[in-house]
Amino acid sequence: SGGAEGAGSLLQLREEQQQLELGRRRDQLREAQQRLQEVALEAQQAQLKRLRQTSERYWEHWEGLGGT
Repeated sequence: SGGAEGAGSLLQLREEQQQLELGRRRDQLREAQQRLQEVALEAQQAQLKRLRQTSERYWEHWEGLGGT
């Protein structure tokens, strides 16, 4: 009868371990997603900056030609 109790607590331990691992994995996923979002945002901002610079250069060019 003592063996069954031991097996039960072993199962419980394993379940707790799985829960812990799941939690850790969820945290890692959340961190990875946040990092992805940050990287995407930075890329977007860089793109916008580049676009703004090109359009400014474009307009300067037009004004230089007297196309206003």
